[in-house]
Amino acid sequence: MREEKFDATKYKNDFQKEKYDRIIVNVPKGQKKIIDEKAKAQGYKSLNAFVVDAIMQKLQ
Repeated sequence: MREEKFDATKYKNDFQKEKYDRIIVNVPKGQKKIIDEKAKAQGYKSLNAFVVDAIMQKLQ
């Protein structure tokens, strides 16, 4: 009888599908790096944190 191994990738993907909505943003080639560097320079932990904060500020 074969034991099933824990699939960490499947667990992570299932968790993200359950807990988060995805929004895809397309930017011109090379802009992601520039935006990421500027976000980190402003103290953001991640590009995602910067984008979410920018959206929330715009909605207020």
